[in-house]
Amino acid sequence: MTAARRLGVLAAAVIVLVAAFIALRPGDEDEPRRAATPAEATASPSRDEPEATPEPTADAGPLLTAGKVTRIDVSKGDHVRFRVRSAEPEEVHVHGYDLTKDLEPGRVASMSFEATIEGIFEIELEQSGEPIAELRVEP
Repeated sequence: MTAARRLGVLAAAVIVLVAAFIALRPGDEDEPRRAATPAEATASPSRDEPEATPEPTADAGPLLTAGKVTRIDVSKGDHVRFRVRSAEPEEVHVHGYDLTKDLEPGRVASMSFEATIEGIFEIELEQSGEPIAELRVEP
């Protein structure tokens, strides 16, 4: 193989890797949505308050799927983390916290939030109404 041909193959490989990186990197759609309260809907964010950034962690939490209800136990103030996978287009809903996230068929989506409310909360696949987890937040 000539040097020019090797250089061409190397350039093509770099282009493929860059394209794969851009296509697979996480974006805004990976963040959970929370319904705004009436006060939040009319209030504008203060520029003096920095946005909270979750600390990175190696533990992504349990993988939740239809057909099984997983119990998640945390203490108030802890970070709740879990992953969800559905065979159908769905929306995962964390009751009580009113957090939702759209799910693409066969893809794993991650959710993470701070446990600020004590109690027992259902996590369900919203369209099918199927419970997939029970979140218990202890004092």
